[in-house]
Amino acid sequence: MAAMALLERADVTGCSPDPRPAPAGDVTVVCHDLETVEVTWGSGPDHHGANLSLEFRYGTGALQPCPRYFLSGAGVTSGCILPAARAGLLELALRDGGGAMVFKARQRASAWLKPRPPWNVTLLWTPDGDVTVSWPAHSYLGLDYEVQHRESNDDEDAWQTTSGPCCDLTVGGLDPVRCYDFRVRASPRAAHYGLEAQPSEWTAVTRLSGAASAASCTASPAPSPALAPPLLPLGCGLAALLTLSLLLAALRLRRVKDALLPCVPDPSGSFPGLFEKHHGNFQAWIADAQATAPPARTEEEDDLIHTKAKRVEPEDGTSLCTVPRPPSFEPRGPGGGAMVSVGGATFMVGDSGYMTL
Repeated sequence: MAAMALLERADVTGCSPDPRPAPAGDVTVVCHDLETVEVTWGSGPDHHGANLSLEFRYGTGALQPCPRYFLSGAGVTSGCILPAARAGLLELALRDGGGAMVFKARQRASAWLKPRPPWNVTLLWTPDGDVTVSWPAHSYLGLDYEVQHRESNDDEDAWQTTSGPCCDLTVGGLDPVRCYDFRVRASPRAAHYGLEAQPSEWTAVTRLSGAASAASCTASPAPSPALAPPLLPLGCGLAALLTLSLLLAALRLRRVKDALLPCVPDPSGSFPGLFEKHHGNFQAWIADAQATAPPARTEEEDDLIHTKAKRVEPEDGTSLCTVPRPPSFEPRGPGGGAMVSVGGATFMVGDSGYMTL
């Protein structure tokens, strides 16, 4: 503080010269709410620790030194604060230690205006479900006001803007059961103050609860992870239950099928060669079986008297061979044909050469 007071009283033109003055591009001028003018310099990389001095005046009076300097972290001057006047042109002259001019400007202080943020902002729901936003007016004209709102807990880019020239704005299109955040700022009109004027900072965000009785701005707490059911055991149990259900359904389906569709015996065992040799052609198989059947007996053979073989034993006790018995034929069937047995199946061959099952 002692160093600050010393700088405020000292003539900084007597500071040691610096061959590297701050360029004009590093100088910033802001008029705070038409009350004070803040001039800063040397914030860029080209400053190089130069001690600069500032002189100013309103109108055509004599140049006056800066009433209050402030220092940078390197211990050199980096800015000045001087009073603002609404009348007359403000002339600024920034010099280096050798007296060379590094920055000069002459215009109204209001051209660098930056208003203070609105204050005492109030929010009220209307019977129509709108919100009225009001605040005290600034002491000077030429300002527009912006009111931004969003639903509580929305993203930063979700703000919606409503603007107007007065300090009492109505925001519509809101849901009375929801909660909203609001903020306000003042913006100088370019036609009134110029292009170098800046809008004020935003007010602090104000949260407004819904107008409905059931509205609440408190978000419902998220379920605790410890209370959530374990997903892996639950999934395994469901998979096992589904597999068991499928097995039981398959067994039940097989039983129903067996009950409704009894087993059909395989005919290949009763008709050898029908499928292996004749590929299921029954007529071809019958013809082949007929060709291999014994010939039909004639009526003369039926009238023959067959004698049985007798065993002749010689007197000396030696046995003789048994006389073979002549072959016998199967009796005729009811239709007069010969009976033929093939592979366990019996057929009757008629005189016409056809088989009857």
